[in-house]
Amino acid sequence: MHDQNRKLRLWEPHINAFVELCPNDVSREGPLAGLRVGVKDVIDVADVPTRNGSETCRDAAPAVRDAPVVARLRDAGAQIFGKTVTTEFAFTDPTDCRNPYDQSRSPGGSSSGSGAAVAAGLADIALGTQTAGSLCRPAAYCGCVGLKPTFGVLPTVGVTSLAPSFDTVGIIAGSVARAQQAFDVLGSLVIPRMSDTPEVVISGLWQTRARPDGDTLAGLSGASRALTELGADVTEAPLTADVASIVLAHRTVMNHEAFVAHGAMLTDGRSRFLKPKFLTGLRSGAAVSPDKVEEAKALLIAEKRKFWVGLEGVDVVLTLPVPEGAPLFDDTTGFQDWLTPWTVFGGPLICLPWGLDRLGRPRSVMLAAPPGRDAYLLATAAKLERAAPRLPPPQLPKN
Repeated sequence: MHDQNRKLRLWEPHINAFVELCPNDVSREGPLAGLRVGVKDVIDVADVPTRNGSETCRDAAPAVRDAPVVARLRDAGAQIFGKTVTTEFAFTDPTDCRNPYDQSRSPGGSSSGSGAAVAAGLADIALGTQTAGSLCRPAAYCGCVGLKPTFGVLPTVGVTSLAPSFDTVGIIAGSVARAQQAFDVLGSLVIPRMSDTPEVVISGLWQTRARPDGDTLAGLSGASRALTELGADVTEAPLTADVASIVLAHRTVMNHEAFVAHGAMLTDGRSRFLKPKFLTGLRSGAAVSPDKVEEAKALLIAEKRKFWVGLEGVDVVLTLPVPEGAPLFDDTTGFQDWLTPWTVFGGPLICLPWGLDRLGRPRSVMLAAPPGRDAYLLATAAKLERAAPRLPPPQLPKN
């Protein structure tokens, strides 16, 4: 405990991963006893305000009770250690949180503090959320394991809504085993699928204008070879979907649902406190017609069905969550258009660290599976993790 507190004092001034530390938890027995959990500040923790990364919530009262996902971790013996930094209402405006591997770079978003806290060793597990790419990007950029479960498997009660059609609670951890521990406590209604026969894997990328850099592409190739050596039947092929249309339709629905949830701020005086990207998103959501929203939803449903039908017989997809490592700290939380279709398609995703690139940034590969195959995906990820290049821990700045 003292070592952890010392680590917090050393790291936190450099990375700003936490918005508030929680009152000391009473020690409990259980499968997660002794583990520290960071909770993204859009998820309720009893007796701590949920401020949603927003000035509009600076005077929020403490939450009355834990969100169910927090309560399950606490009941399993975990220590709820602190609220981690989030972008405003889990949208895309950057925060002052920094990447532990390079403080000139973004940790990603919107679960920024959750990724940074786990990477720096300040939390063993962190909860985040994903509505487009908000959990997988911080995991990828910070060199962590990031698990976005099947949509709807984990409850979102006590979680501030951005877009209910997509909002998903997920886990960031330092290893697949640790993510598995947390998911065993949190998860339900998932379909295990274990087989003695080699799994069928497609390895490929979306066909978009964005292209991976050489380091990142080499990581994908290395992971593909590793799966082959593990006995999988790996076929390299491009991933087929109308990504541009999916991203546009997703944003239409997301902005509309964000407006439904938070649009009152446009007229009650609070809009002057909002950050620019979230404010623009709310205004876009207010302007879209009901017919356009229904049209966008229909397109997403059709694309989801078509994609999974086209992958019938494929157990796992190996791909990249992002084209390259963490971007420089500016007005972005990173590239999310490769992740948006996966969020729309609803299946489980897991990001795995795959060594460092030539700039010292963590590389990441991602496994995806059809909805409900969470346990199977975790088992496959655990095998692949053993073949991953070593990822050295981040080093404290010298001054």
